[in-house]
This record gives sequence, C-alpha cells and structure tokens, in this order.
Amino acid sequence: MNFLKEKYNCWTKNARNGENLFFAGFIIYLFWDIMRTTMFPHSGAVFNMCLAFAVLILATKIFLFDIYTLKLFVSVAAMFILSIIVLLKSGYFWPFLWILIIVAAKDVPFRKILRIYLLMNITIMGLAFIASLMGIIENLAYTNQDWDNLRYSFGCVYTTDFAAHIFFIILTVFYLYQDRLRWYHYIGTCGVAGFIYYYCFAKLDTICILLMVLFFGIYHILQLQSSKESVTVPGIKKDNHKIFVFKRTKLYLKSKRFWMGLALVSMPVLSALIYILSNSYQQDNEFLATINETITGRLELGKKGLDDYGISLFGQDVPMVGFGGATTLEEEYFFIDSSYLNILLRYGILFLVMVFIIYGVICYRYKKDTVLMLSVVLLAISCFIDHHMMEAAYNPLTYALLAKTGDIMLKNDKCSLKIYFQN
Repeated sequence: MNFLKEKYNCWTKNARNGENLFFAGFIIYLFWDIMRTTMFPHSGAVFNMCLAFAVLILATKIFLFDIYTLKLFVSVAAMFILSIIVLLKSGYFWPFLWILIIVAAKDVPFRKILRIYLLMNITIMGLAFIASLMGIIENLAYTNQDWDNLRYSFGCVYTTDFAAHIFFIILTVFYLYQDRLRWYHYIGTCGVAGFIYYYCFAKLDTICILLMVLFFGIYHILQLQSSKESVTVPGIKKDNHKIFVFKRTKLYLKSKRFWMGLALVSMPVLSALIYILSNSYQQDNEFLATINETITGRLELGKKGLDDYGISLFGQDVPMVGFGGATTLEEEYFFIDSSYLNILLRYGILFLVMVFIIYGVICYRYKKDTVLMLSVVLLAISCFIDHHMMEAAYNPLTYALLAKTGDIMLKNDKCSLKIYFQN
C-alpha cells in the first residue's frame, strides 16, 4: 500500500503528467468539436461519450496537478460558479465546458496548445476539403441574391464555417511563426482571401484575413526598420551611459503601446456598438438599414432577439435556427451571429462581462507580446459578426489566460532598442 502511495505521489509531482492529461482531454474534445463542423458522418451518442470522457480527464488534471494562490482560487471558483448558474438558468452546458478547458490549461505551454490546435484543424479541414471535392462527402452549394455564383462549403456544414476555420488557422500560423513570415506569405494570404470571397462569399472572413495581412505586415515592417537602427558601441561600460532612441524605434515602440491599448478596449467597445446598433434598428432609418443590408440582416435579427427575449443576468434558453448541414430550412431562420449578442442573450450580461475580464487579463499579462495583441484585435473584429468566440474548434486564444507563458513574450522582438555613449 505504501508502495502504491509513493508511486502516486511521484506521478502527481511530475508536471509533465498533468500536461499529458490536459492534452488527452483537449484532443478528444477538439477532434469531435471540429468534426461536428464538417459533413463527415458522426454519432451524437459517441460524441456525448467522448465529451464526458474529456470532461473527466480535464477535471482530473485540475484536481491532481494544479496549485492555486488564494486570489487565483477565488477567481477560478467564481468562474465555475457563474458557468454553473448559467447552466441551471439557460440549460446551456457550453459555458461550463469553455471555463473547464481554460482552467485546465493552467501551466501548459501556450504555444504547444496552439500547435496541437493547428495540427488538428489543418488535418481535419484538409481531409474535409479533399473529400468534398472528390464527392466522398457533400460539398454544400448555396445561392445568394447578392452573389451570382454558388457559395460552397467545401466539406463544412456551411460556407461561413469553412471561411472561419481558414481565418483562425491563418491567425494561429501568423501568431506562431510571425518572425518567419516573408512578403510572399502575405501575398499568398491575400490569394486565400480572394478564394474565400469568390467561392464562399464570406465577406467578414475575407475582410478579417486582409486586415490580418495589413496589421501584421505594418508591424513587421516597423520591427525590421527599428532593428536596422540598432547600433552597438564596443568598449562602453554599462554602468555609465546615456540612452538615445531613434525616430523609427520610437514609432515602433508607440505602435506596441497602441496595439496593447486597442486590444484591451476592442471587445467592450465593439460589443457596445453592436448592441446599440441592433437595439436602435428600424427599417425606416436609412443609415441603419444600409448597415443592416451590408452585414446581411444581422441588425434586424439582433433587434428581434433583444425584443423577444430581452437581457438577463444569468442567461436564458434562446432557440436559434440557422443554416448548416443542408441547403434548405424546415423552420424560419433566426440566428444571432454576433458573439457579443449571442453570449448576452443566451448566457447573460454577467457572463459577457466575465468574458471581457478574461481577455482584459490576457491583454495585461501579455502586454509585451504585440503579436498576440494584434490577434486579439482581429478576434474582436471577427466576433462583431461571427459567433465563434467560445468554440474550441475555432478560437484558441482564450487558453492564454492561465497557460504557461514561457519565452513567448518577446520571442519575436529581437531588435536592440538602445545606443550607449560614455559620459
């Protein structure tokens, strides 16, 4: 008995075992969550079994391996309590599961999580894309009154789901390998955006991909220009020097502060904007009608949701019917695409505030990681229209909250920003 107890204590003291437990649960859930967005046949019963198994593994990792300060323990407990109250009030299990994965990611290397996410998404989406072109699974084709060509889903349940997968895959690649990007990568990404627009007519994801090229490209140029201004003067004592910062380096440093501030406020500001526009929507208002038409009726649907269900503290059941898995609808279409309104209506205002706090903490913790700040801003813009903020199959950025920072903070910031002169 003592031998087993000793082996157990030895096993729980090895942090690598906790990391392995997290990835076991994370991979099981992520695999099925991505599969559910494709036309590959899958069993609901098998999914529920895998979901239960993943929850058990992730919870085991938390209880056996994670150590908390009092402040962190209270924060995590509050997150779980709020998600359970939302579950009881609305019947939605997904907020609890979202919090569970975020908490279970504690002390797990963030970059490793992103690599696993990227590998699984590229593999499954690549297989779905090829299988749809070969006729193994259905390549759903939709018509649109604003677009002469057919819109293809390429093995996904809907065209915008395929486009969203591509956006988040590219965003993860840009974050992980920003220091390796070259001009031809940016041009190729613009080509992908063109493909998404022409064959899927996914306007939002096309815009977000092009913005990604613009934001990352400008930051990359400023970084390179700043590095060229760095000068090393040999033979100078470090304890006796003056510091001079060059003009382009000043611009680079200002850009880092700008993106940090923008990332911090982007989600609350855009959330307030979509709420105000939706709540104020009227058909006879030409300005709002134009915006509504531009974003494919989302203001009108948001207005309907707010009028029919209102806002609650802890959420409510809001049945939604959207396209997905078929080219026809048996019921009237009603779907709130904006992540902010979707969370607000279904999970309540307190949960939405918690989401803002989570990303605020991420922005503060990673404030020196400008590439992550760029990614958060792009995520905030995407979530203004799309509903994928809390879906593991799409958005992996939330795991940064408690994940291991490691050396990612200044991994890409290789330029020296100082020049020293002896007094």
